[in-house]
Order: sequence, then C-alpha cells, then structure tokens
Amino acid sequence: MIKFFRKIRQNLLSEGKTGKYIKYAFGEIVLVVIGILIALSINNWNENRKIIVQEQFILKRLKADINTDISSIVTQMEYNNRSKKELTFVIDVILGNTVTDLQNFRKNLRGLLAVNFFNHNKTTFNNIVSSGQIEYIQNKILTDSITKYYNNNYKGWDSAMSDYTRNIMAPFMLNFDHVPQSNDGLEGYENFTKVDINKSKINSKSIKEYQDNVFFLNILRQKIFVSEGQQMEYQKLKIYMEQLLKQIDSEIKK
Repeated sequence: MIKFFRKIRQNLLSEGKTGKYIKYAFGEIVLVVIGILIALSINNWNENRKIIVQEQFILKRLKADINTDISSIVTQMEYNNRSKKELTFVIDVILGNTVTDLQNFRKNLRGLLAVNFFNHNKTTFNNIVSSGQIEYIQNKILTDSITKYYNNNYKGWDSAMSDYTRNIMAPFMLNFDHVPQSNDGLEGYENFTKVDINKSKINSKSIKEYQDNVFFLNILRQKIFVSEGQQMEYQKLKIYMEQLLKQIDSEIKK
C-alpha cells in the first residue's frame, strides 16, 4: 500500500502536478484524522455502555436489598406492636383495669425479656464501596441518598432496648419469678422451652404479688416507652427506604 501511494506521488510530481498532490495529501490526512476520531468515539461509547450496564446491575441489587430491608423492618414493627399490646394488657391487670387468670397473665409476659432488632442488609453497599464501584452511579444526589441510608444512625433506641432489657429487666425478673419463654418463630427450637416449671420447688408468683411490686410496674412502663421510641425510629427509616426506592427506580428507567 505504501509503495502504491509513493508511486502515485512520483507520477504527480513527474507530471508537474504539485498542487494536486498537496490536495491529495491533505485529503488523506483528513481521512486519517476522521478515522481516528470515529475509533475513539466508538471506544468511548463502548466504555460508557459498560458503565451504564454496571450501574444498572448495582442499582438493581441495591433495590433488591432495600426491598428485603422493608420486609424485615415491617416484620420487626409488627412484633413490636404485638409485644406492646401484650405488655399493655399486663399493665392493665396490674392496675386492676382488667381481670384475667395467671396462665393468661404469664402468657402476655413472654416477650418481656426479648431483644429483637432490625439490621440493614449492607452486603451490596459494602462491596461497591470497598471496590470503588459506587462511582458507577452517575447521579451523585442518588449516591448521597444511598450512603445516607446505609449510614443512618437509627441504632440509638436499639441500644437503649438492649441495655435496659439485659441490665435492668432481666436481673430483676430472673430473681423475682419463673420467666416465661417464647419460641415464636424459632424453627427447630420447639422443645427448647418445655422445661416443666411445675416441678420446681419454687412456686410462680401470683398476680397479686406482681400487683404489689411497684418496681415491676415501672420496668413495664419503661419497656413500653423504649419500644415506642424504637418503633418511631423504624417508621422514619421505613419512609426513607420507600423514598430511596423511588429514586433508584427513576434512575433505572432512564
């Protein structure tokens, strides 16, 4: 090919057609430049396409994680509501507003020492942060929203619930009476709570003994108060999740 162009150049020069040769050479340069620009454009398009594909993959995984989080937090909130209802029933019995038998009274105490929390599913988020792939998310406002969600400091009430239950309620109850156990939702542990307390030489406390203990009434009230704070924080977090899902969906559809 090079020999071919050299031959053409020699023919043009030999014929005294220098002007035509210059035009020809200029045209060749233009074609080469255009070819390079086209190649660069195609390469850039391919790279941008890869980024978009990766971004879509990341956003869809985050969306799946957040949907799982919503299901988890709804389950936890339902548990909190049920536990609050049971403990409120116990308080009504303590105050004499409701009459019941000891078996039903103790049944409503089953969640007294339970400590249950909601936790983020942070697997995808941690992976994209550690690998630097979070940069694939081109909408920086969305990036900030995602980061804010996974760094949300909602654990304050969880810590209060854990500390209060384990450090205040548990020592008192373990010393005061036989503690009712609950195996709700614990598959495989059906026999774990079947220790017969009736075989103990120590009898369970009567409802009257519970009613006469002001400390027990106060720890119940405090447990409900902390549970309400936890529930309020979960509700705010759930709203934020739903808003974040809308942002992610909007970006996926672009």
